[in-house]
Amino acid sequence: MAKEGSGVHPFRRSIGLVALLLYASTGFSLAAASVETQHAFDVTLPLTSRFELLLHSRIRTQPGALGLYQVRTGPILSWDATKRVAVLSGYYFAKQERQIDRDFIGGHRFFGGAEFVALDARRFSFDQRALIERFLSDAAPDFSRFRLRSRLSAKGVVAPYTSHEFFFDAVGWRGNRHSAGIRWSPRQALQIDLGYFYEHRRPEVGPARHMWLTSIHFKKTSRRADADP
Repeated sequence: MAKEGSGVHPFRRSIGLVALLLYASTGFSLAAASVETQHAFDVTLPLTSRFELLLHSRIRTQPGALGLYQVRTGPILSWDATKRVAVLSGYYFAKQERQIDRDFIGGHRFFGGAEFVALDARRFSFDQRALIERFLSDAAPDFSRFRLRSRLSAKGVVAPYTSHEFFFDAVGWRGNRHSAGIRWSPRQALQIDLGYFYEHRRPEVGPARHMWLTSIHFKKTSRRADADP
């Protein structure tokens, strides 16, 4: 996982870039997609010099419709195999009320994979993450999902980022997610993210959606926290 860089980027430059990215993203039709919010709270605890434990919690809402419809929590263990490669494994337990899609009704999710820094420059970094997930659902058939994400992140106390992620299952393409946001690190131990993603999904999986994101992450390391683990 990428390490934090030094130096402060001007706030207005970060806001301008994120606004441009969001303008491009929201070019997708609102009429054909649901509008939702996602709010996460995470704590990262160093176990050894190479192992870290992340305690993750998250809720999702659909304003004006279902309201609060999903609660998720679970641990993620990461191991720094090298300076640029981290191996990940984790588990989530979730409860979800909504029945309009088959994305994840609720139950258990086990996953594992790796994240590596492909490029680490002075002002930005480019990383990729690959995960394999297994869903054990309370109200739908169990299934596996593969996801591959590429992310470009600026460095600094206030810095924008953007990413693109593909999702696949046994049928083939399941969906893809375009995201952009801004990361504010007022202290080394605190990271706050504000962002947005548009997710386009296979019709039988569920409707497309616009998701507005917030994330608060407490951490005792210099490692960049993930706004959407």
